[in-house]
Amino acid sequence: MSERTTAILLVAVVALGAMTGVAAAEGHLGVAVEQDADGTATVTVTENDTAVENATVVVSVVDAENESYAGAGEYETDANGTVELPAPEEDVAVDVTAAADNETASTTVDLEAPDGLELDVENTDGEPVVTVTNNDTAVENASVNVTTADENASYVGEGDYETDANGTVTLPAAEEDVTVDVTAEYENESVSETVELEAPDGLELDVENTDGEPIVTVTDDDAAVENASVVVELADEAGENASYNGTGEYETDANGTVTLPDAEEDVTVEITAAYENESVSETVELTAEAEDDEAAAQPFGQLVRDFIEGLENREGGIGAAVSDFVTENNPGNAPDHAGGPGGPDDADDEGAENETDAPGNAPDGVGPDGEQGPPDHAGDDAEDGEDDADDESEADESEDDDADEDETEEDDAEEDEAEEDDEDEEDEDDDEDDEDDEDGESGPPDHAGGPGGN
Repeated sequence: MSERTTAILLVAVVALGAMTGVAAAEGHLGVAVEQDADGTATVTVTENDTAVENATVVVSVVDAENESYAGAGEYETDANGTVELPAPEEDVAVDVTAAADNETASTTVDLEAPDGLELDVENTDGEPVVTVTNNDTAVENASVNVTTADENASYVGEGDYETDANGTVTLPAAEEDVTVDVTAEYENESVSETVELEAPDGLELDVENTDGEPIVTVTDDDAAVENASVVVELADEAGENASYNGTGEYETDANGTVTLPDAEEDVTVEITAAYENESVSETVELTAEAEDDEAAAQPFGQLVRDFIEGLENREGGIGAAVSDFVTENNPGNAPDHAGGPGGPDDADDEGAENETDAPGNAPDGVGPDGEQGPPDHAGDDAEDGEDDADDESEADESEDDDADEDETEEDDAEEDEAEEDDEDEEDEDDDEDDEDDEDGESGPPDHAGGPGGN
């Protein structure tokens, strides 16, 4: 190997050794700074993680021209390898350098000024609570002074107080909105704050469901009041003849409520709530509860339709059953068209003529005196066929055993003639003669028409 090459390698080894020594020196000696909540700081010097006693610690302000720190200077570590630094009065950046056994270690730290004495005011719309702390710790026996910001305003809570073990003072609620200055003092320090106090809502009452069973709710500062007195009486504007069965004195339950009876008629009442020497009144209009539409009776027409739908096929028709149902169940008086034979007593002549189709009325062929004979329209095959069917149905429904049965049999014979193709007109005439013979008559009555009708 040449001398030049050997020289280069030697230089490299020396350089590497120097670098390792610096790193080792920095790695052996260490310095750390921790700041407590009260602003004080602790410097700890270690060597290979072991506390170094009597190490030199130098603290200096980074920006010495613009900042200052009462803890700047030179210190010596104790047996624990620590140095205590005072809390700064304002935020400051410092350099901390530790030296021991010809080794050094440095660090830069931002020290923050502690919060110091502070006060906070809560529940400004009720009973205000003042809390005093020093470095975030409750301060007992701190002095608290309260004054109004406006000399023309007043507040019952003005004066001097002293904080309790929790660092708090409770002030009375404001009777009206007011601005106050609150000042706390402790160990030659003081702090002040201007606060807007709002008068609380106080005692209140509310009435709901005025068209049913009214519910009275009493609150104090928005909290339900139990055992509050509630008095209900008629209002002056209710009138002399007004009445309400809910007048009287009540007491609220655990929910601060009282339930009153519903009004039987519209009425105006005055409700007064009293609690702890405070009272509040309200005039309320109570409305009689409206009838429940669902409880209203079913229309009579619907009842009749339901009855008819419920009837099964009946021999002789359903007219008589429907007529009886209408007469017996119609609310009040039955309608004019649902009367018995002859129609309602007070029907006039025109009404009587229009009621010939009503259930229970006799067919046209039967006179008012019981005179028997075929109906006037007997024999009209085409024009009066539908009327004949109606008359036949009515006759069957009434189940009369008198002369109407003869007329019905005659009409039935005509209907049978139309339904049976094998019968001729001669057979039909013989049947009619036989029917007349059964009634003991020698011939058809005078008013009976011929085959073509009159």
